[in-house]
Amino acid sequence: MTHVQTHAYRVEQPDVEVLVDGTWHLGALREWRQHGDLTWWASVRWSPGPDRHASLDAFPADRVRPA
Repeated sequence: MTHVQTHAYRVEQPDVEVLVDGTWHLGALREWRQHGDLTWWASVRWSPGPDRHASLDAFPADRVRPA
């Protein structure tokens, strides 16, 4: 999928929450990317819990909110 616009957070990475399987999890926003179909997606480093390995995944805008 081609993207139209990107906003990357190089130094500051705002805290956000991402919705995964019906539960909100804390994460750090890496970038927003607008795709060719004009939908926005967030690249977020998140973890399902304090003792769990963090993952970097893409989420649609409606599954991301400020922490």
